[in-house]
Amino acid sequence: MAQNTAVFSGLSWYPFSERPVIESKWYMPALGDPFFLFPEESPDEKWHLFGHSWIGIEHFISENGISWEPHKMVRLRGRSPSLYREDGVYYLIYEKHNPDLPELKKRRGGTAKKISRSRFEISASSDLMTFEEPRILLDSADVPLAGEGLRQPRISRPQIIKEGGEYRLYHGVSHRRLFDSRQKCSRYFAMASSPTLYGPYTPFEEGRPLLETDADDQWHNMAVGSVRVLRMTDGYVALQCAYGWDTRQGKSISTLVQLESSDGIEWRQTLRKPVLTLPKEGWASSYIVSCDVNYKESEACWYCYYSANRRWGRTVAAESIGLLLGKEPSLRRLKL
Repeated sequence: MAQNTAVFSGLSWYPFSERPVIESKWYMPALGDPFFLFPEESPDEKWHLFGHSWIGIEHFISENGISWEPHKMVRLRGRSPSLYREDGVYYLIYEKHNPDLPELKKRRGGTAKKISRSRFEISASSDLMTFEEPRILLDSADVPLAGEGLRQPRISRPQIIKEGGEYRLYHGVSHRRLFDSRQKCSRYFAMASSPTLYGPYTPFEEGRPLLETDADDQWHNMAVGSVRVLRMTDGYVALQCAYGWDTRQGKSISTLVQLESSDGIEWRQTLRKPVLTLPKEGWASSYIVSCDVNYKESEACWYCYYSANRRWGRTVAAESIGLLLGKEPSLRRLKL
């Protein structure tokens, strides 16, 4: 199957199960922002998935992509992991607050200088088991609009895609709490670029966001939310976990919608129906929070792992990871 925008727009999406494939636990109540690798992409020919809990970045391994076992904590207090692979090296990119990096300049007396604002870090690995000491990739203090509405600037959900000789760092900027539920979600979606992987990264057009809240938009009239970008043969597509107001229900909701772009900068919504809407009840009935998607050629199937939650009023939500499968309608009918 040619991986182009027309084929992707015509996919038939369906849940693998009504239950999550990785369920939240008492010690891991908020498990979100999944990023995964197929066996053919990993050094040990197993499935790998990285996500974050309230403690930090968690690493899971699977033999089949369905039954996942926790491997270890990768980065304490890390959030929103993604992986970029180049020349056999895997680069883990994520958001981080404190504690500080060991190579930061120290104050007099030998204590490390503290940084409470958000930043992106990058850490290399050849086997996905051990990672090198991290380096700062982008600091939120250098990103316009990152401090809008906040006491400290915030950037989130980094993802790197190489376009020609340029490294593009897509990410969320600032965040807001929805007034009716206190759910956190990104205000803006932006991009920074660099001629080298380790930077420095320069915000696109002095910080102009690629996507922002639109009061007239059906899906993201409250917040942009998480956006996962995919490079296709004829451009780009993205899956957006958009936040909007449901006038019929009188509450905020989120919806997984598809975006398209010819250059990865100017984005437009497709006319197709949403990829995923909220069920009326169950573990994913409050908000679809984030997702990662990739194509498995041997199965002619797209896998989309997503995190979603169920909130009780304004209390802390239990967030888990589910699975959507996408196929061309003709291939799905043949299989059935």
